[in-house]
Amino acid sequence: MKKCLIAFLCLVTMAAISASAQSANQEFQMARVVSIDKVPADAQHPENADRYKISMRLGDTVYSCHASAPASVFIDWSPGKEFPAQLNGKVLQVKNKDGQLVEMTVVGKKTPK
Repeated sequence: MKKCLIAFLCLVTMAAISASAQSANQEFQMARVVSIDKVPADAQHPENADRYKISMRLGDTVYSCHASAPASVFIDWSPGKEFPAQLNGKVLQVKNKDGQLVEMTVVGKKTPK
């Protein structure tokens, strides 16, 4: 009887953990890369060498974003690729293929009519 009770409690615990993990992932939606362009480096400001302009479609809205990260972060990003993303105010957070969270500043948005 004790073994059945312990097994039942383990199953309930695993189900609760699974449900909470799924609800955490539901905040992210699939977003498609519309365009990605590396901003040319400025000789006067070399610290801005790894800057990108990226347009992402999330639902029916295209967000124009700026991001600053090493080129290795965006190596496999190309138009048409999809990544999990969520919008938090003026920041679009995107999960890279390796699970790394990339934060991009939203500078504009367009919704088709």
